[in-house]
Amino acid sequence: MEELGKLEEERGNPAYLGDGRGTEGKAGRVASNEMCTFLILNISSLQLIPVNMIAYRQQYGSVNPAGIIAPAIVATAVSTGVAIVYCKIKDRRRRA
Repeated sequence: MEELGKLEEERGNPAYLGDGRGTEGKAGRVASNEMCTFLILNISSLQLIPVNMIAYRQQYGSVNPAGIIAPAIVATAVSTGVAIVYCKIKDRRRRA
């Protein structure tokens, strides 16, 4: 996030710099599209191998503790895909 903030400062984005231009009366800085996309992708919890869940299932005596790998990959892929689509839709609406 700090590096994306530096990038916005280098771009001279008035909404991010918080100088009053382009913020429509809001106080403080406004996150860029890249910052919002980064945050939403982190929130969507992309996880390839759910190691903690496998360990819990093994600890409690599951017959196949690694049986959740495929459903977990599908679930995280769907949540990440929805996050990306949401960001693209919001970006298009902002530009229109």
